[in-house]
Amino acid sequence: MAIVETSADELKALRDLVRDFGRKELRPRFRELEKLGEFPRELYRTMGQLGFFGCIAPEGLGGTNAGYRALAIVAEELAYAYPPISAAMNLQAATVPLTIANWGEPELAERYVPGLISGELLGYNAMSEPDGGSDFLGAMRTRAVRDGDEYVINGTKMWITNANVADVGIVYCKTDPEQRHKGVSAFVVETSTPGFASQRVKCSALGNLMPTNGLTFDDMRVSKRQLLGEEGQGFTVAMNAMDFGRLTVAARSLGLAQACLDASAEYADQRMAFGKKIGHFQMIKKQLADMVCEVQALRALVYQAAALYDEGVIATRDSSIAKYYAGEVCNRAAQATTEIFGGYAFSDELPISIFLNYAKLWQTGEGSANIQAVLIADDALGWKPMDRHRKAANDA
Repeated sequence: MAIVETSADELKALRDLVRDFGRKELRPRFRELEKLGEFPRELYRTMGQLGFFGCIAPEGLGGTNAGYRALAIVAEELAYAYPPISAAMNLQAATVPLTIANWGEPELAERYVPGLISGELLGYNAMSEPDGGSDFLGAMRTRAVRDGDEYVINGTKMWITNANVADVGIVYCKTDPEQRHKGVSAFVVETSTPGFASQRVKCSALGNLMPTNGLTFDDMRVSKRQLLGEEGQGFTVAMNAMDFGRLTVAARSLGLAQACLDASAEYADQRMAFGKKIGHFQMIKKQLADMVCEVQALRALVYQAAALYDEGVIATRDSSIAKYYAGEVCNRAAQATTEIFGGYAFSDELPISIFLNYAKLWQTGEGSANIQAVLIADDALGWKPMDRHRKAANDA
């Protein structure tokens, strides 16, 4: 990994840009966007043009190479503004384009990465299956069978964000069912490919701006040139991709936790009960104090992991720790905010219920809290070093 030397002034300027966009363009419009119920594709193009998605992409592919701290800043500020929109930071800025750039042939990277980070193309990432759970790679049933210069793919995926509006993404399949996770391969697949179909899974609790889908592949043919890495290397590709995904999920959770804290403090300074502001009550003070301390600690973990990546250091362990703690902090903050707002938390006029729902969602995405706890404990015990997959990726 190359060392990134983006200055503190440049990072501050980026934060100011994203914060201004998020709080003036996104936050005031969330009710309007949700009511329309249409995917805001033009908004993605605008964010791409502003450079939000190109932080860790090489300049030769249209990126800014501003680094992982820059990526975390954009993810944090977009999540603060409105959580559903920040899903773009995985699909447009990290998991999809960087995996194609790192593991695909140069022609694949040149064809897709500039479009993804500019927002002209929308991405998706298809790992999960209907009954795979946390063992989705080992228990994977979607098959890719070699047929000359092509692979024929059959199977299903589930919980695939933005797939119904996407143009291109990554599909993980079993090329050798006898090898479990060592028999997994990854392919770049356009949604216009014959045999590809998406079915919207309605999730009212998540709103309309981050659609999730089931996918089916019916004798779908892809060229062998669309293979990422080598056949059977999909598990390593996926683990490498999850490094970036976990960092962005942790940063997004940080932004959401900060939004909860700010909303709670503002409300506690306005809401009257028993003749005084509710911020005077000790239970409210305790909830606010806990949020302040935990958000500050989480911020240190997120940006420590991001800084390590910028220094060219393997940071799989650090991103996993940040992601695990982020889920805990964000859920406690969202729960406390719901309690502080009381009945108003469930009003469509406020995004508080969305905060609560996305806090729980992100605790599961990119590796559930239980899985992260196991990985962190195994690393502490010396049984399974968490950086082993990233080392394999760098060696490749």
